[in-house]
Amino acid sequence: MSKRLIYIFLILSFAPFCMRAEPIRKNYYAHIEGLRDSALKSALHDSICGGVRYDYGTNKYHTSNNPPSWQKGDLKAYGTWQAFPETDITEDGRVWDMYSHSVRYYPLVQGESGCSLNIEHSFPKAWWGKTENAAYKDLYHLNPSDARANQTGKSDYPPGVTDSIVKFDNGCLRQGYMKGHPGHRVFEPADEYKGDFARAYFYIVTAYEDYDWADKYSAYLDNGSYLEFRPWLTELLLSWHRQDPVSEKERCRQHVVSSIQHNRNPYIDYPELVEYIWGNRKGESVRLADLQCTEETDYVPPRATDFTYCPDELADMPLDTLINLSCASLAALRGVATVTNCQSNGTAAVTMGSGSDDGGIVFDGLQLPDTAYLLFRASPFNSSQRMQLDVYTDDVLMESIREEVTDETRNERYHLITLPAQTRSVRFVSVGGSTASRACLQQLLLLTKSPVTGLNETVPSERGIHKIFKKGRLYVRSSHGLYTVHGIRTD
Repeated sequence: MSKRLIYIFLILSFAPFCMRAEPIRKNYYAHIEGLRDSALKSALHDSICGGVRYDYGTNKYHTSNNPPSWQKGDLKAYGTWQAFPETDITEDGRVWDMYSHSVRYYPLVQGESGCSLNIEHSFPKAWWGKTENAAYKDLYHLNPSDARANQTGKSDYPPGVTDSIVKFDNGCLRQGYMKGHPGHRVFEPADEYKGDFARAYFYIVTAYEDYDWADKYSAYLDNGSYLEFRPWLTELLLSWHRQDPVSEKERCRQHVVSSIQHNRNPYIDYPELVEYIWGNRKGESVRLADLQCTEETDYVPPRATDFTYCPDELADMPLDTLINLSCASLAALRGVATVTNCQSNGTAAVTMGSGSDDGGIVFDGLQLPDTAYLLFRASPFNSSQRMQLDVYTDDVLMESIREEVTDETRNERYHLITLPAQTRSVRFVSVGGSTASRACLQQLLLLTKSPVTGLNETVPSERGIHKIFKKGRLYVRSSHGLYTVHGIRTD
C-alpha cells in the first residue's frame, strides 16, 4: 500500500472576503517620484508609519456576532485578535493559517482545538527586544498561527531554506538547519506563502526603519545600513518575493488591514519597489508611471489556491467525499457513527479519549460496493507524549499507528488505508487511555467511486446542512431520502 502523499492544488474560490476595501488614497505615493535607494525607503517610511494601531490582543475572542463581524469597539476591547475573522478568513469561514494545514473555523474561543492558536509576529518581536511598540501591534505582520507550529517550529528563527536535517515539519512549515550552513537554524514556510512573508519583512524594516535591532540578532539585521538585512537574508527574501508574486489573498488581506490601520504595504501595491531598494534596480530613480500597481484593473494576480493531500492512486479517480471530520463536530458525527469517550474540540478536531478511558469512533452498517480509501490526519494530542491509534475494518486490525513526540515529529501526519470491497465497519481506537498517549483526529475522508448506503439517519444541526466543502460530495441518508451535499458543519 502506497502512503506517499502528494499535493493536489485545487483552483478553488477560497479567497478571503474583501469586505472593507479601502482604496489607495490619492497621491499616497506621489512623493516618492524621482527618489532612489535610502531616500526612497525613507519616503515610503513617512507614508506608512502613521495610521492606527490597536492594542495587541490575546487569543480571547468576542463571539456574540454570528457570523463574526469586525467592529471598532470590538478591536478596542479585544485587541488585534478581533481583526482576524476579516483579515485571515477563507470564503468557507476557515482560519487562514500560513503556519499549518489545521482546519479551524471562526468564531474561535481559546482551547477550541487540540492544538490552539497564537497571534504570531511573522517578523519576530524578539528582533527589536519585544518592546510593545507600534510594530508589536501591526496587523501587516500579525497572523493567526497554530500554536505548536509557532512555538516549536518558527519561534524567533530567521527565514531560510532548510536542509535534509529537519527538526520540525507539519507539512506547511519546516524548521531545521539552513541549507549550506549546518550551524544555523531557520524556518521555511510553504512555497505559496514565501512571498507573503518576504513582503511583510520588507514592510516592517521600512515602516520601522528608525528602530534599533537587538544586538543578539546582528547575524540577521544590520543597524548600520538602510538595507536593514544582512546580505544573505536580503538575497533570500528577494528570491521569495520574486518566486511568489502578490496573490489575490494577499491583496484582499491588505484591503481589510488598510481599512483598520489606514496605512498600506507599498510592496503589495507596487512589488517592483522592492527591486529599487534591495534588488536589481538599486541606484535607479523611481518613475511611478513605469510601475505596475496590483490595484490596477489590468493586474492579473495568481489565482488563490487551496490544497489537499491526495495519494497517487486516487489522483485520477472520480471520488466522492463521504465524511469530512474537519467540517463536522462531534454532534454531526453522532448521526453516522458510534462515538465513545471522545471530546469535541470545536469543528477542527476530535480528541480520542476522556480521562483514563480509551476513545474510539466506529462507522458501522457500511456497504462498500468497491474498494475504498480512508485518508486521515492524526497527531498526538497537544499535551501528549506519544500516541497509538489502531484502525480496524470488520474487526480486523489494518494498521497500528504509533508516534513519539520529539522535535523531529510532525505535528500532523496524513495516513492512507485501503478498505476492501464489502467492508461493513471501520473503527478507530486511541489506545492507552491517559492523556500521555492520546490521539487527536483533525481530518477524516472516506473516498469511494460510488455512493455508500447504510448510513444512519443524521441531522447535522438545527440549522441544517451548510455548503462549505467544494471537492467531492457527501452522501447523507435521512428520513427524506439520500441527499448529496458538499459538506456538513454544526455551529
